Amino acid sequence: MSEVPSQENRQFRLDRIVEVLELLSTSKEGVLLMDIVAALGIPTSTAYKLLAEMRRVGMIEATNGRGRQRLTKRMTELGTIADRNAQKFASVEKYFDQLADELAETVYLVQLRGRLISLVGFSQPIETTGLHPGFAFPIHASAAGKILWAYQDEDLLETELKRSHIKFQDKTKVNPDEVRVALKDSLEKGYGIHDEEWDQGVLAIAVPVFLGRKMPVMAVGIVAVKDRVLKKYSIEEIVEKLEKLRDKISPILEEA
Repeated sequence: MSEVPSQENRQFRLDRIVEVLELLSTSKEGVLLMDIVAALGIPTSTAYKLLAEMRRVGMIEATNGRGRQRLTKRMTELGTIADRNAQKFASVEKYFDQLADELAETVYLVQLRGRLISLVGFSQPIETTGLHPGFAFPIHASAAGKILWAYQDEDLLETELKRSHIKFQDKTKVNPDEVRVALKDSLEKGYGIHDEEWDQGVLAIAVPVFLGRKMPVMAVGIVAVKDRVLKKYSIEEIVEKLEKLRDKISPILEEA
Protein backbone atom coordinates (compact mmCIF):
# COMPACT_ATOMS: atom_id res chain seq x y z
CA MET A 1 0.00 0.00 0.00
CA SER A 2 1.49 3.35 -1.05
CA GLU A 3 2.09 5.95 1.58
CA VAL A 4 -0.11 9.04 1.42
CA PRO A 5 2.09 12.16 1.60
CA SER A 6 1.52 14.32 4.64
CA GLN A 7 0.42 17.94 4.40
CA GLU A 8 3.92 18.92 5.49
CA ASN A 9 5.52 16.91 2.65
CA ARG A 10 3.09 18.30 0.10
CA GLN A 11 3.85 21.83 1.29
CA PHE A 12 7.58 21.13 1.08
CA ARG A 13 7.15 20.00 -2.51
CA LEU A 14 5.35 23.25 -3.32
CA ASP A 15 8.21 25.11 -1.69
CA ARG A 16 10.62 23.27 -3.97
CA ILE A 17 8.61 24.21 -7.03
CA VAL A 18 8.68 27.87 -6.01
CA GLU A 19 12.43 27.66 -5.46
CA VAL A 20 12.97 26.14 -8.91
CA LEU A 21 10.84 28.87 -10.47
CA GLU A 22 12.82 31.54 -8.65
CA LEU A 23 16.10 29.99 -9.78
CA LEU A 24 15.04 29.70 -13.42
CA SER A 25 13.71 33.25 -13.45
CA THR A 26 17.29 34.50 -13.11
CA SER A 27 18.52 32.94 -16.38
CA LYS A 28 17.42 33.29 -20.00
CA GLU A 29 19.74 30.54 -21.24
CA GLY A 30 18.40 27.98 -18.78
CA VAL A 31 19.73 26.12 -15.74
CA LEU A 32 21.28 22.66 -15.58
CA LEU A 33 19.90 19.80 -13.50
CA MET A 34 22.99 19.77 -11.31
CA ASP A 35 22.63 23.50 -10.66
CA ILE A 36 19.15 22.82 -9.29
CA VAL A 37 20.41 19.89 -7.22
CA ALA A 38 23.11 22.07 -5.70
CA ALA A 39 20.93 25.11 -5.16
CA LEU A 40 18.05 23.25 -3.50
CA GLY A 41 20.17 20.65 -1.74
CA ILE A 42 18.05 17.73 -2.91
CA PRO A 43 18.93 14.33 -4.44
CA THR A 44 19.41 14.16 -8.21
CA SER A 45 16.54 11.68 -8.55
CA THR A 46 14.20 14.03 -6.68
CA ALA A 47 15.20 16.98 -8.83
CA TYR A 48 14.74 14.93 -11.99
CA LYS A 49 11.20 13.90 -11.02
CA LEU A 50 10.34 17.43 -9.95
CA LEU A 51 11.51 18.93 -13.24
CA ALA A 52 9.64 16.28 -15.22
CA GLU A 53 6.41 17.18 -13.44
CA MET A 54 6.98 20.90 -13.98
CA ARG A 55 7.56 20.26 -17.69
CA ARG A 56 4.39 18.19 -17.86
CA VAL A 57 2.21 21.04 -16.59
CA GLY A 58 3.89 23.65 -18.77
CA MET A 59 5.92 25.53 -16.16
CA ILE A 60 9.32 24.86 -17.69
CA GLU A 61 10.83 23.57 -20.92
CA ALA A 62 14.13 22.07 -22.07
CA THR A 63 16.28 24.40 -24.15
CA ASN A 64 19.13 24.05 -26.63
CA GLY A 65 19.08 20.26 -26.31
CA ARG A 66 21.80 20.51 -23.68
CA GLY A 67 19.88 19.60 -20.57
CA ARG A 68 19.12 23.16 -19.56
CA GLN A 69 15.71 24.09 -18.18
CA ARG A 70 14.03 27.46 -18.51
CA LEU A 71 10.66 29.01 -17.80
CA THR A 72 8.05 28.69 -20.53
CA LYS A 73 6.69 31.82 -22.14
CA ARG A 74 3.47 31.27 -20.22
CA MET A 75 5.30 31.37 -16.90
CA THR A 76 7.46 34.37 -17.75
CA GLU A 77 4.37 36.35 -18.72
CA LEU A 78 2.38 35.61 -15.57
CA GLY A 79 3.85 38.46 -13.59
CA THR A 80 3.16 41.01 -16.32
CA ILE A 81 -0.39 40.10 -17.33
CA ALA A 82 -2.06 42.59 -14.96
CA ASP A 83 0.06 45.48 -16.27
CA ARG A 84 -0.48 44.46 -19.88
CA ASN A 85 -4.22 44.15 -19.27
CA ALA A 86 -4.28 47.66 -17.82
CA GLN A 87 -2.42 49.06 -20.82
CA LYS A 88 -4.63 47.17 -23.25
CA PHE A 89 -7.86 48.33 -21.65
CA ALA A 90 -6.63 51.91 -21.35
CA SER A 91 -6.32 52.06 -25.14
CA VAL A 92 -10.06 51.42 -25.57
CA GLU A 93 -11.48 52.52 -22.22
CA LYS A 94 -13.21 55.64 -23.52
CA TYR A 95 -15.45 53.52 -25.76
CA PHE A 96 -16.38 51.28 -22.85
CA ASP A 97 -17.12 54.35 -20.72
CA GLN A 98 -19.43 55.72 -23.41
CA LEU A 99 -21.44 52.52 -23.73
CA ALA A 100 -21.59 51.98 -19.96
CA ASP A 101 -23.09 55.45 -19.53
CA GLU A 102 -25.48 54.91 -22.44
CA LEU A 103 -26.77 51.59 -21.11
CA ALA A 104 -26.41 52.62 -17.45
CA GLU A 105 -24.81 49.22 -16.83
CA THR A 106 -21.31 47.73 -16.60
CA VAL A 107 -19.49 46.89 -19.85
CA TYR A 108 -16.47 44.60 -19.74
CA LEU A 109 -13.66 43.03 -21.79
CA VAL A 110 -12.30 39.51 -21.25
CA GLN A 111 -9.57 37.44 -22.88
CA LEU A 112 -9.20 33.70 -23.42
CA ARG A 113 -5.79 32.34 -22.38
CA GLY A 114 -5.48 28.59 -22.65
CA ARG A 115 -8.66 27.29 -21.05
CA LEU A 116 -9.13 30.24 -18.70
CA ILE A 117 -11.08 33.39 -19.46
CA SER A 118 -9.76 36.38 -17.54
CA LEU A 119 -11.03 39.90 -16.99
CA VAL A 120 -9.06 42.55 -18.89
CA GLY A 121 -11.04 45.58 -17.74
CA PHE A 122 -14.50 47.09 -17.28
CA SER A 123 -16.33 50.40 -17.16
CA GLN A 124 -19.19 51.24 -14.83
CA PRO A 125 -21.83 53.92 -15.44
CA ILE A 126 -21.59 57.28 -13.76
CA GLU A 127 -25.27 57.78 -12.91
CA THR A 128 -26.14 54.32 -11.57
CA THR A 129 -24.45 51.62 -9.53
CA GLY A 130 -23.03 49.09 -11.94
CA LEU A 131 -22.33 45.46 -11.12
CA HIS A 132 -18.82 44.01 -11.03
CA PRO A 133 -18.32 41.46 -13.84
CA GLY A 134 -16.34 39.13 -11.57
CA PHE A 135 -13.15 37.25 -12.31
CA ALA A 136 -14.48 33.84 -13.38
CA PHE A 137 -16.28 33.10 -16.65
CA PRO A 138 -17.10 29.37 -16.71
CA ILE A 139 -18.25 27.58 -19.83
CA HIS A 140 -21.68 26.72 -18.43
CA ALA A 141 -22.71 29.78 -16.43
CA SER A 142 -21.37 32.93 -18.05
CA ALA A 143 -22.12 34.82 -21.24
CA ALA A 144 -18.44 35.18 -22.17
CA GLY A 145 -17.70 31.56 -21.33
CA LYS A 146 -20.47 30.31 -23.60
CA ILE A 147 -19.59 32.39 -26.64
CA LEU A 148 -15.82 31.86 -26.43
CA TRP A 149 -16.07 28.11 -25.82
CA ALA A 150 -18.65 27.77 -28.60
CA TYR A 151 -15.86 28.30 -31.14
CA GLN A 152 -13.28 25.94 -29.64
CA ASP A 153 -12.03 22.71 -31.19
CA GLU A 154 -13.92 19.55 -30.30
CA ASP A 155 -11.07 17.90 -28.38
CA LEU A 156 -10.61 20.94 -26.14
CA LEU A 157 -14.35 21.28 -25.69
CA GLU A 158 -14.75 17.61 -24.78
CA THR A 159 -12.07 17.91 -22.09
CA GLU A 160 -13.65 21.03 -20.65
CA LEU A 161 -17.11 19.51 -20.52
CA LYS A 162 -15.78 16.56 -18.54
CA ARG A 163 -14.67 18.85 -15.73
CA SER A 164 -16.81 19.35 -12.66
CA HIS A 165 -19.04 22.42 -12.92
CA ILE A 166 -20.87 24.14 -10.09
CA LYS A 167 -24.66 24.28 -10.12
CA PHE A 168 -25.04 27.84 -8.85
CA GLN A 169 -28.82 27.97 -9.24
CA ASP A 170 -31.61 25.47 -9.91
CA LYS A 171 -31.65 26.58 -13.56
CA THR A 172 -27.87 26.25 -14.02
CA LYS A 173 -27.08 23.56 -16.58
CA VAL A 174 -24.15 21.30 -15.67
CA ASN A 175 -24.95 18.23 -17.76
CA PRO A 176 -22.45 18.15 -20.68
CA ASP A 177 -25.17 17.52 -23.26
CA GLU A 178 -27.21 20.47 -22.00
CA VAL A 179 -24.16 22.72 -21.99
CA ARG A 180 -23.43 21.68 -25.58
CA VAL A 181 -26.92 22.77 -26.57
CA ALA A 182 -26.32 26.16 -24.95
CA LEU A 183 -23.01 26.54 -26.78
CA LYS A 184 -24.59 25.63 -30.11
CA ASP A 185 -27.31 28.18 -29.47
CA SER A 186 -24.69 30.83 -28.69
CA LEU A 187 -22.79 30.02 -31.88
CA GLU A 188 -25.92 30.27 -33.99
CA LYS A 189 -27.02 33.56 -32.42
CA GLY A 190 -23.55 35.09 -32.35
CA TYR A 191 -23.64 35.96 -28.66
CA GLY A 192 -23.60 34.28 -25.27
CA ILE A 193 -26.14 34.99 -22.56
CA HIS A 194 -26.25 34.48 -18.80
CA ASP A 195 -29.82 34.67 -17.56
CA GLU A 196 -29.71 34.33 -13.76
CA GLU A 197 -27.69 31.10 -14.02
CA TRP A 198 -25.03 32.21 -11.55
CA ASP A 199 -26.53 35.24 -9.81
CA GLN A 200 -30.24 35.82 -9.42
CA GLY A 201 -31.50 39.02 -10.98
CA VAL A 202 -28.43 39.36 -13.19
CA LEU A 203 -28.34 39.38 -16.99
CA ALA A 204 -25.09 39.22 -18.95
CA ILE A 205 -24.56 39.23 -22.71
CA ALA A 206 -21.25 38.87 -24.56
CA VAL A 207 -20.15 38.94 -28.20
CA PRO A 208 -16.89 37.50 -29.57
CA VAL A 209 -13.87 39.55 -30.62
CA PHE A 210 -11.75 37.87 -33.30
CA LEU A 211 -8.86 40.29 -33.92
CA GLY A 212 -8.28 38.86 -37.38
CA ARG A 213 -8.37 35.22 -36.26
CA LYS A 214 -10.77 32.40 -37.11
CA MET A 215 -11.55 31.81 -33.45
CA PRO A 216 -12.25 34.61 -30.97
CA VAL A 217 -9.61 35.49 -28.42
CA MET A 218 -11.62 38.08 -26.50
CA ALA A 219 -15.21 39.05 -25.80
CA VAL A 220 -17.01 42.26 -24.91
CA GLY A 221 -20.06 42.08 -22.73
CA ILE A 222 -22.54 43.72 -20.43
CA VAL A 223 -23.43 42.61 -16.92
CA ALA A 224 -26.63 44.21 -15.70
CA VAL A 225 -29.50 44.22 -13.27
CA LYS A 226 -31.92 42.24 -15.41
CA ASP A 227 -35.19 44.03 -14.68
CA ARG A 228 -33.57 47.45 -14.94
CA VAL A 229 -31.86 46.99 -18.29
CA LEU A 230 -34.71 45.12 -20.00
CA LYS A 231 -37.09 47.98 -19.21
CA LYS A 232 -35.03 50.15 -21.55
CA TYR A 233 -33.50 47.79 -24.11
CA SER A 234 -34.28 44.50 -25.77
CA ILE A 235 -31.63 41.77 -25.91
CA GLU A 236 -31.28 42.39 -29.65
CA GLU A 237 -30.63 46.10 -29.07
CA ILE A 238 -27.98 45.31 -26.47
CA VAL A 239 -26.27 42.84 -28.81
CA GLU A 240 -26.22 45.44 -31.58
CA LYS A 241 -24.58 47.99 -29.29
CA LEU A 242 -21.97 45.45 -28.16
CA GLU A 243 -21.20 44.57 -31.78
CA LYS A 244 -20.69 48.25 -32.60
CA LEU A 245 -18.33 48.52 -29.63
CA ARG A 246 -16.45 45.46 -30.91
CA ASP A 247 -16.05 47.07 -34.33
CA LYS A 248 -14.60 50.21 -32.75
CA ILE A 249 -12.08 48.52 -30.50
CA SER A 250 -10.90 45.65 -32.72
CA PRO A 251 -8.47 47.70 -34.87
CA ILE A 252 -6.99 49.26 -31.73
CA LEU A 253 -6.57 45.96 -29.91
CA GLU A 254 -4.98 44.34 -32.96
CA GLU A 255 -2.15 46.84 -32.62
CA ALA A 256 -1.97 46.74 -28.81
